[in-house]
This record gives sequence, C-alpha cells and structure tokens, in this order.
Amino acid sequence: MKEKARAIYTLASLGAVICAMALATMVSRAEVAAPAQTPTPSPTATPSPSPTPTPVNWSQDPMLKRFVWRGIGPASMGGRIDDIAVVESNPYIIYVGFATGGVWKSINNGTTWQPIFDIYSTSSIGDIAVAQSNPDIVWVGTGEANNRQSSSFGDGVYKSTDGGKTFKHMGLRESQSIPRIVIDPKDPNTVYVAVLGHLFGPNKERGIYKSTDGGTTWNNIKFIDEDTGFTDLVMDASDSKILYAASYQRRRTSWGFNGGGPGSGIWKTVDAGKSWKKLDGGGLPSGLLGRIGLDVSRSNPNTLYAQMEVGATTGTGGEEQPVAGGGATPSPSPTPSASPSPSPAPGASPSASPAASPTPTPPDPKKAGVWRSDDKGKTWRVVSNEDNRPMYYSQIRVDAKNPEYVYVGGLNFSKSTDGGKTFKSLQPGIAHSDHHAIWIDPSNGNHIMIGNDGGLDVSYDEGATWEFVNTIPAAQFYAVAADMRKPYQVYGGLQDNGSWGGPSQTRNPSGITNADWYRVGGGDGFYAAADPTDFNTVYSESQNGAMNRLDLRTGRFVSIRLQQPRALVPRQLF
Repeated sequence: MKEKARAIYTLASLGAVICAMALATMVSRAEVAAPAQTPTPSPTATPSPSPTPTPVNWSQDPMLKRFVWRGIGPASMGGRIDDIAVVESNPYIIYVGFATGGVWKSINNGTTWQPIFDIYSTSSIGDIAVAQSNPDIVWVGTGEANNRQSSSFGDGVYKSTDGGKTFKHMGLRESQSIPRIVIDPKDPNTVYVAVLGHLFGPNKERGIYKSTDGGTTWNNIKFIDEDTGFTDLVMDASDSKILYAASYQRRRTSWGFNGGGPGSGIWKTVDAGKSWKKLDGGGLPSGLLGRIGLDVSRSNPNTLYAQMEVGATTGTGGEEQPVAGGGATPSPSPTPSASPSPSPAPGASPSASPAASPTPTPPDPKKAGVWRSDDKGKTWRVVSNEDNRPMYYSQIRVDAKNPEYVYVGGLNFSKSTDGGKTFKSLQPGIAHSDHHAIWIDPSNGNHIMIGNDGGLDVSYDEGATWEFVNTIPAAQFYAVAADMRKPYQVYGGLQDNGSWGGPSQTRNPSGITNADWYRVGGGDGFYAAADPTDFNTVYSESQNGAMNRLDLRTGRFVSIRLQQPRALVPRQLF
C-alpha cells in the first residue's frame, strides 16, 4: 500500500514539473515574440513602480543591517533655516540649508523637495552658493553661525558639479562655522569663503579664504587672530575685485557669551583680496563692535548697507533686544508654532500681536542699527536703530533693482522703502518668527523667500501675503523618545516649536502625514517622555524649567514645574 502511494506521489510530482516547464516555454516564446508586436499604448496604464532606493546611511554590520532609516516627519513645523540659494536663470530650482537638517533641493518652485546631503558627515549648514555662470556648480559651507548654546558644528566646504547629485569635500575641515560663500560671477573657479571659526575656543583656521582653482587649493587672504573670524562677505556687482567683509570676535562658554571685541569691524578690498583696509571713521560707530551684516546694491553699487551691533552681546546671548526709538519689542505671529515662550497648553496661542518697528526719533549712533554709505564705504550715516538680537540674526538684504528697498531679519521680518530710515514689520501672515535667511528674486522684487526657526515662507507680493512651505520634513528635534504601545508613538521637543508626538506606523497607504502629528507641549520644546506603564500620560519640558503633564485621553494639561518652597515662619511660643 505504501509503495502504491509513493508511486502515485512520484507521478503527480512529475506531472507538475512537466506543466511548469510547458508554461515557462509558453511565456518565453511570448516574450521573444513581443518585440515584433506594436501594442497600442494605453493612456490609463499604471506605471511600473520605481526600484527601491538604497537606504540612507545603511549599516553593513550584520547586527545592524536590518535597521533601516526612514523619515516619519513632521513637516508641519520646520527647523531653523540658515540660507536659501536659487538658480537665478531658473528660480524654480531652490536650495535650502538647515541648521541641523542638511540641504534640500526643489526643482518645481517648492512643490516637492529632496534631501541631497544626508550621506555626508555633517548636517549643520551655514551657507549655500550657486555659480550663476554654471548652475551645476553648488557650494555648501557647513556649520551654522548662529552663536547659540545649542549650535551645531560643520567640517568645512563641499562642492557639487552635478547640481547637488553628489558632493566632494574640498577642505577647511577645522573651520567649524562658515556663514558665507561668494563665487566670482565670471569665473566659477574663483571662490571666497568667510570662516567664522570655533565658537567655544580659539583656532587658526578662520578668516577669509580664496581659491582660484575651484577649491583644489586655498589661501587665507585675511586673518586677524585666533579669536576673530568673518561673519559676512559681499561682492560689488560691477567689479568683482571689490569685496566687503565683516569680522566678528566672539566666544561662548558653558556659562555665558561674549559677542564683540576689537577684532570686529568692516573691511574692504579693491584688488580681489590681495590687500584689505579696515573702514574706520567717516560716520561709522566708534568703540567696541559686535556682529555686523552687510549687503551692497546691485542696481547702484555705490550704495552699501551695514547692520551693526554697537557694543557687545553679554550674558547668555539669548535675550531679545527691544527696538530703539520708542518702538515695542517685535512679536511673532499669533500661531502656536511661532511662540518663543512656553505655552499654557498644547496648541494655545500667544496673545501678543505683531508690531511694526518705526523710528520716530533720530537714530542714535551709539546704539545698534543700520548704517548706509553712498560712496562705496568712504562715508557713512546711521539711518535707523533697527537691529534686534544681533548675535542671532544680523541679516540685511537690498532689492536688486531698487536701492531704497531694504529687508532685515530678526524676531520680526521687516521692510524699509526709504533707504533704511523706517522699517515696517511684515510678520503678519508669516508662520513663525526668528528670521535668518532672506532671498529676493533679482528679476522680480515681488518674489521673496525667507527662512526662520519654523521653516520656509514665500511671498509673491513684496511680503504683503505669505505661503508657508510645509513639505520639508526637517523639524529640529533636541531629543526624542518613544512609548511602549504597538506600534509605538514617537515624542520629542523641537527648537522653538514646542513638543510633539506622532506615530511610527499607520494604516494609511500614503504613509505618515502631517495630520498624524499632535502637540503635547509648548515653548522651546526640549525633552518629552511617555509613562512606560500608561502611554496616555506624556510629559514635556521647555525653557526656564517649565514641566508639564498631558493626559491624551482627556486633553488635560497641567504644570508640574518644581516650585520653591515657601519660607517657614517660626511659631511664636506663648
């Protein structure tokens, strides 16, 4: 009986093999015959899926190879942007550099974005420059120049010759912070780099560096000392041999910040960096100077603007400065993500409203503000005291076609139409405050992009209205945590964007979206954690010792901040 069953099984197996071979032969013949056919293309045909890309930073260690990095968001609240660079001949091509989120590129005017710097050794970006004579050449200077306690550091300059598809490290590894790169508009091999240098100590690799061979070799064409670097650099549009540079002496320690010193000042070269002259007198402020921002008008290169910190930033360097001339301290837009102070509850809005920053009284040259020169830096005059928290911002830009139109960053983003004499806040409608990057379309002054602590905003009407770009998942987390449910939820505190939670997985075919993320704390989000025995209880923490507990079931949000005990009053004995 067993032998009969075995025979039947063998026969059935043989039949299955024969059928499989026949089917394979039919398919093979069909494939061979296919090229001879002329099929009618179907307009509704479903395209074949793209091949799965190689995971980013995939470990080849046998133990770690199963762990694959994937982005889960969020993009509804962004991270700090330090620079925006655009191909001027095609402004649909945009590069954005984040303080800790690397470089992102769009080729369709910001509709979609791709990260192009994830595989390199640092994600802290100070500046991006595109060679307008050959837009395939893109330079990235790493290391943010924001002087914060939490500043991230870079490891030099990188160059791409294929529009950001690949980058090559080009030196200046010990620079740590690069706030500006300038490329000669006629010769893309001539590149200038402003190196600010180490924040927490002295170092030699700082100053102005120049390459005339596309970055193969570098010369330090301006060095002051091991405590002073350069924080800005601009080129005369009519003469590439004329450049202006802003030096900055600063030092941060674990207990405070000193931003300013005798090394700070404005410098000028008329021979492409062979010699430099420090601009003194002629209306410039005397005494100790701090951080300085520069820009020169394209339409009238005689006109030069300098946003100057008079005196030095001391303390922690984190205090917002009141606007001089009687104006109130600028306030961010009344949105939860724009609140720079702890919120009373998740999603609660601050009550402050945006304020313009006029200068009704004559500007005081002994205070920080905006200086203007109309003779290429020979003489200067102070035009306003518009300069909020210089150590953190100091960004000034001039419209390419109108030298009277001036924009400045800061807590508010502000605009002047009278050559810097008065400024009006453009903050209403902007999703966040704290502006570090400004780009004005040289062909169309209505088109403006700004980068701030909340991400990227775009205007097409000179700042009258704004659109927030919520498609770049580059939120700036200080720390992350997870709860114990399956699938687990992720929590974390975001720089100046509160604390948030979101899923690690969803059943949505589109994956995790912005709508899946929810706020669990306010203020400058730092640490967040979930109770390991009850995932509905979430804790969050923010600046100045604020601590809160949130019940996800009820939405109840209570402060659990430690309070100083009241002084004990001794009892009177009778």
